[in-house]
Amino acid sequence: MIASLTSRKLRLLNPPVRRVLAVDLGSRRLKLVLAESDFGRFRVLKQELLDLKAEGLVSAEELKTHLRASLDHWGTPAVAIVLPEHLSISQVIDLPNVPESDVEKLIQDETIKLSGVAESRVVYDFVRTEALPQDKQQFWVTLGQEENIRERIQRLGLERDEVCEVTTTANALIASYRAAAPLSSRAILVQVGAQSTIVVILLAGQPAFATSFQMGGDFFTRALARERNCPEEAAEALKKESNLLSGVEASRALAEAVDGWAAELKRQLNEWFQEHPALAAEVRSFELIASGGALQQPGLSQYLQADAALEFHPWPATGKPEGGAPTPGFEIALGAALQALGHAAQPVSLLPLEFRSGWNKRLSRSRIELASCILLAVCLLLLAVGTWHNVSLYTTKKALRDKVRAGQSAVDANEALTADLMAEYENLRPLVASQQNTLDTLKSLALIQQSCSKSNFWYALLADQQSYFSRPPAVLSTNRPAKTNLLGPTLEALRPMPLVSSAYPVATTNLTPAKPGLIAELCVPGGAETSRQFLSELVNGWKQQSMFSKVDLLSEDLRRNLADPKVIVAERDYVLALDFAETDFHQAVRARKAPSQPSRRPARPAPVSPDRPDNMPRNGS
Repeated sequence: MIASLTSRKLRLLNPPVRRVLAVDLGSRRLKLVLAESDFGRFRVLKQELLDLKAEGLVSAEELKTHLRASLDHWGTPAVAIVLPEHLSISQVIDLPNVPESDVEKLIQDETIKLSGVAESRVVYDFVRTEALPQDKQQFWVTLGQEENIRERIQRLGLERDEVCEVTTTANALIASYRAAAPLSSRAILVQVGAQSTIVVILLAGQPAFATSFQMGGDFFTRALARERNCPEEAAEALKKESNLLSGVEASRALAEAVDGWAAELKRQLNEWFQEHPALAAEVRSFELIASGGALQQPGLSQYLQADAALEFHPWPATGKPEGGAPTPGFEIALGAALQALGHAAQPVSLLPLEFRSGWNKRLSRSRIELASCILLAVCLLLLAVGTWHNVSLYTTKKALRDKVRAGQSAVDANEALTADLMAEYENLRPLVASQQNTLDTLKSLALIQQSCSKSNFWYALLADQQSYFSRPPAVLSTNRPAKTNLLGPTLEALRPMPLVSSAYPVATTNLTPAKPGLIAELCVPGGAETSRQFLSELVNGWKQQSMFSKVDLLSEDLRRNLADPKVIVAERDYVLALDFAETDFHQAVRARKAPSQPSRRPARPAPVSPDRPDNMPRNGS
């Protein structure tokens, strides 16, 4: 039964930061590469090379124990496993131009032909290449038996959710070379290991052929050991220390083994070029790249170039697009790490479905944990921002409250100072008002004295209003004739009616008519028109003085008989009330209300003359 893994399958989404441990288990050595993809940037963190015999890791349990310790020490990363090339098949398949839905069915049929009749399930994967004419489609197909893959995983003692990738040595070698030399178009990669040799042909930078044959470094060692009749360990050490292919110490058996290896390599290449005659003439355009520890033998490269016409070039050490060229001996492990982390141009995966499901669960769990960590970080950030905002608001409100309290304290202190000043002012205000009254009185006396020189009239009485109105009012007789209108309509309109009828005695009132000012009683002899004209000019002149707020005739009910009758001329006697203008000293300062209880001050009523209340009728009304 065949498990289908198409190139159109849903690939795993790589998390932003991911680590993988690539395991290349050979017959004599274990190579480990710990790599990381950090936001698309690939880098190698650690490399480890172990000689299984020297380290005593011969049994499967010892190998599992060591690998588990390495995983725990490196943080339990995901594992990418390399499957030996002799356990897999990689080949280019040509298909006609059919719809994409039919491609997988055709490739599945081809894999059945390639794998033959096998009881084990076959795992395969394929990628499209672009090296053929437009009338055909070309795919690079790799397949392997699931039984061999599971046996490899069990030998390493790995769990299902720890394996993220399984690839072959040929595909890993291709991924590693394309990362080291991305501009190389045609190349033949030869990887010489201890037991086998891997051959890969790249055409237009894409895989075109891959195979392996069971001849490697141990093949050379055994030939030398048989010739020198020594253990293989001694022959291996001797092969690494001396050039046994030329000179006096040359080994004929070793040279024959090398010639047999070179002949097999040429045979594998010639068979492919015979299948592609168009490229046979261009065989020199293919660069021969060698890798593997067996080719590090002294004098081997020079011998192959001279006797076998095989000019090998070392693994490219320039051009570092994906973390640099690999360390010699780690080419395959590095290629597996590149493919597992998504840095291979044409990845081919042989991971069984069961292990893929386990890896998907682990990856989903990791994503949930990563999302939870991000959510927790966002919540902590929002909490920190909210806390900072609340602290800022608290600090601002506290500062405002302190300002309000300071302002209220200043207002209270100001009100207390204002109250003290008002109290002191109220204590001094009567004295200042008396001084103002005295000053107005002196000015009035000077004005009255100045008016005496203008005409032939005299003052019968001059008194302040407090002294004048302190005397009882005069009793009006019913037979007393009314005065003639000497002042005309201007002053006559201002004359009030008596408080009581002339037929009855005058009654006293509780109102105090006295104001700051003077009472002037004067006699103006002469005709009525002359007296009226003079008195009108005198009153109008005094009204222009700013010290007087009112200059008017005093009503009959408010008059007092204080003047000497001898100096009074009947019907020419006039009493004038001179009210001083009211200043700020005459009114008590009102206490200002608190700002928290605003109120509109009522309109101040018009001043009411004490000698003419609003409830009293005017003369002639």
